[in-house]
Amino acid sequence: MSIRPLDDNLINKIAAGEVIERPASVVKELIENSIDAAATIIAVNINRGGIDKIEVEDNGQGMETHDIPLAFQRHATSKISSLEDLFNINTMGFRGEALPSIASISRIDVYSQKADSAGIFARLEGGRFLKQENRPGPVGTRIIVSDLFFNTPARRSFLKSAVTEGNHVYDLLRKYALSRPDISFSFSNDKKQFFKTPGNGNLKDTVLTVFGRDFASYLTDITYMGEGYTIEGLISTPELRRTNRKNQYFFVNHRPVRSVLLYKAVDQAYQGFLLSREQPAIILSLKIPPESVDVNVHPQKSEVRFKDEKSVFRTVHAVLKEALEQVDYRPLNYSPPEQVTYPSVSQVPGHQSRTVYETGTGFNFDVLPGPGTVTLQPLNNRRPEPQDADHQPAAGEFRIIGQCLNSYILMEMNQALYLVDQHAAHERIMYNQLKEVYNTGKEVTQLLAVPLALELSPGQIYIIENHNDFFADLGFDLDVIAPDTVLIRATPGDISGQELDLVNEILELWQDNTVPNIQEEAIKTLACKKAIKAGEGLYLQEMERIIKELLHSVDYKNCPHGRPTIIKMSQAELDRLFKR
Repeated sequence: MSIRPLDDNLINKIAAGEVIERPASVVKELIENSIDAAATIIAVNINRGGIDKIEVEDNGQGMETHDIPLAFQRHATSKISSLEDLFNINTMGFRGEALPSIASISRIDVYSQKADSAGIFARLEGGRFLKQENRPGPVGTRIIVSDLFFNTPARRSFLKSAVTEGNHVYDLLRKYALSRPDISFSFSNDKKQFFKTPGNGNLKDTVLTVFGRDFASYLTDITYMGEGYTIEGLISTPELRRTNRKNQYFFVNHRPVRSVLLYKAVDQAYQGFLLSREQPAIILSLKIPPESVDVNVHPQKSEVRFKDEKSVFRTVHAVLKEALEQVDYRPLNYSPPEQVTYPSVSQVPGHQSRTVYETGTGFNFDVLPGPGTVTLQPLNNRRPEPQDADHQPAAGEFRIIGQCLNSYILMEMNQALYLVDQHAAHERIMYNQLKEVYNTGKEVTQLLAVPLALELSPGQIYIIENHNDFFADLGFDLDVIAPDTVLIRATPGDISGQELDLVNEILELWQDNTVPNIQEEAIKTLACKKAIKAGEGLYLQEMERIIKELLHSVDYKNCPHGRPTIIKMSQAELDRLFKR
């Protein structure tokens, strides 16, 4: 087979495959051009998730007549001119690939007006110019991209649903709005406006617009100016806990990036404040000299490489750690309680040997009958009553030894030691019970005595309005009372104090385009909220109930998220550890 050069049309389509994956890729390239054109207002409107139409309009510098043909020519750019410029990039774009790649796989209308110059209109189809003429208009540029991948049907077939593609665009616009609070971004999908940021340079105001007041209330400002580094942004107090990194945004010189290095810096800074599986919310903008960072690593410029990674890690980690240690996230008017000494049951006058169990700890237990005065132990001082150490369980029976670190239940069974993660075990029990309830259609709703108001972003309100039946099936009664406010009137069972977190986490599932079964994940989240937590002291009878119900549960060896619930150590393993 002979070697031959590819024609320009095919080359552009190959390049488009590297740069343009979906409608969100088009929006990214166009708004980056708008930012480089010094725009202060950027409006994005899409139809059917951007599959049918994408419109990006800005008030930037605009283009002149002779700029239009060059703008759609491969590797033509005004942003770099030499090899040295490639390592000192101050603009969002620089390769000159975006517009020709977009044009090669779509139909494009371009309207542009430069101050003190004639306006221009151009129409392209599949990368070919069909029309170009003078047409006056407002200063700035407006680009309309229609019928994406119309001439590459194989690529078009890989697009997801309009809802999924629209969510990708929505997530992208949120990133750029947070990266540039000095620019007013607006986003509309199928003529419904999701948000319009003020563009006043205040990051907190942008967060209020995009995420809502409740989310913003957990965030605290951080500012650091050092030699070669400037760090600004918002970080969440330890009161806010998420199960994923969806609310973590990093910007390097205003460019949204993914960075394992920055993820690790955040994880280590929050050690001691959050559990290992919990994640904070982070909106962090790092400004460093352009020559200290390489943005030419990924085709979509979403990854960067730092020249001095250790210095970046140490600085970010130290700034976050110091900010967290200074934050007072206790409730208002909080004062530490006085030290109280509680008598043990055996010290109470008239006490006769018996065990007393509290209620409301995840299970309800009756107080054992018998005469005498009793005192209930406080939750943080609960201790199990010891079992008869001489009693050896028969085959198939178990004996509770006790609780370790207020998180693990120790038991003996079949001549082996078992350690049970109390949260994972109870989560499995709750999950199986909830699945049975939902499969049988039983009522699981619990009305709240006082409805709770929750301020959300327009995108989240949109999800609730369009999927209210889904939330009702889970046991929620949600009433949208304002464009940014929903009232929680009922919840699925007893999740007192966790209502707002649960609604937020389920909304995040809807916004996560990788979740295959939202109802299944929502039930897992609900089970996790209802389960007892690590760090809670338990009575002996509570531990026994958990073990009994766990061992009778389907898939009892793992929690719904896949973590082990129970670990076995045989006598041989113990003997080996002790070198017997």
